[in-house]
Amino acid sequence: MGCRRILKETVTHDFSNSCGSRRMASIRDVARQAGVSIATVSRVVNGVETVAPKLRRDVLQAVEVCGYKPPEQRRAGNGIALVYAGPFTIGSPYDSACVEGIVSAMRESRYDLSVIDVRRDRTDNESMKQLFQRKGLQGAIVRCTLADRPLVIEMAEEGLPLVVLGDHFDHPSIAFAYTESGQASREAIEYLVSLGHQRIAFVSCHREDGDHADRLRAYRDVLREHGLLDETLVYRVPPSRRDGGPVLRKLVGGTDRPTAVYIADPLIAAGAINEAHHMGVRIPDDLSIVGFDDTDLRHMIYPRMSAVCQDSEELGRAAFNLVRSLVEGDASSNSTLQQAWLEVHGSTGPPPVSVDRVMPSGSRLPVA
Repeated sequence: MGCRRILKETVTHDFSNSCGSRRMASIRDVARQAGVSIATVSRVVNGVETVAPKLRRDVLQAVEVCGYKPPEQRRAGNGIALVYAGPFTIGSPYDSACVEGIVSAMRESRYDLSVIDVRRDRTDNESMKQLFQRKGLQGAIVRCTLADRPLVIEMAEEGLPLVVLGDHFDHPSIAFAYTESGQASREAIEYLVSLGHQRIAFVSCHREDGDHADRLRAYRDVLREHGLLDETLVYRVPPSRRDGGPVLRKLVGGTDRPTAVYIADPLIAAGAINEAHHMGVRIPDDLSIVGFDDTDLRHMIYPRMSAVCQDSEELGRAAFNLVRSLVEGDASSNSTLQQAWLEVHGSTGPPPVSVDRVMPSGSRLPVA
C-alpha cells in the first residue's frame, strides 16, 4: 500500500511539472500523459467498449492523475445516483415507494438523480470513482443484497459518498438508511403465539439482506424461547405475487401443516392470500397470515392484512437527504434508522379447533 501511494505521488508531481498546476487539465494533457491520441482518450472517457483493455487502463489512470473532467461532466457535476449493485428491483413495492421519496427530496434540492446499473455501465478496468467521474456523479444511494456487499465496500474504500438503502451491516465508514423491523417482527410472532398458534411458518425473499435477516432472526428467537421452532417451516422464495401461490399450497398441503405464517414480503403475502381464496382456504379460520407492507397494500387485500409495516417513501427521502449531506461535507451525518410497526387486522385469529388438510385442488379432507 505504501509503495503504491509513493508511486502515485511521483506521477502526479511529474504531471504537474509538465502540464502546470494552475489550469484545468485538457484532453490533450491526458493524451500526452497516457501516450495515446486524443481520439483514443475521447473513446475511453465516453465508454466506447472497443478500446483494448490495457489501453483503456492506461488512459483511465492518466485521467485520474490529471484530474481531467470532460466538458459534459463539468456541466453535470450535481448528480446523485441510485445505484443497483445487484438485482435491478426498481419495480418492487419497496423500491417504487423509496424512489417516490427519493425523487420528492431531489426536487427540493439542487441535485439531479440518475439510475445506474453498475454491471451494465461500468467498463473493464474502471474503478467506481472513475465511473462516477465519467457520469458526473457526486454521491450514491446503493441498493444491494448480501452477495453484493463486496462491491459496496469497494465503493466506500474509494472514498465515494454513499448511503446503502435497505441492507445494513457493520462497517465503520458506510452510512445506512433502513427500517429496523426486528422488534415489530418479534411482536408479530408473539401475537400469533398468544392466540394459541404452535406451528407457525416463516416465508421471505430468497435473496438475503439485512432487512430479511432481521425478520428471520426475530421469528427464530421468539419460537425458540417458546420451544416451538421448527426449521422445516422456513421457506425462502422469489419475491413475486405468483410465488405466493405455490408457497401457500405447500403450507396447507401437508399432514402436520402450520396454522399461522409470517410472510415477510408484501408481494408473496398478496399472492398467498389470493391463492387461499382460490383454494377455499379461509383466512383466518383455517390459516392466520401476518404479512409485510412497504406501502398501504394491507388495506387493499381481503380480509385486510395484519402486517409489519414500514414507511418506505419517507425512508427514500431520508436516504437522499443523508447522501446530500455527505456530498456537502457534513462529517456529522450518520446512518438514519426508522422503526417498523405491527398492525393487526382481519387476516389473523385463533387456530382452528381441528386442522383440516386443504388439497391443491381445493377439496378438504380431515387429518387422521
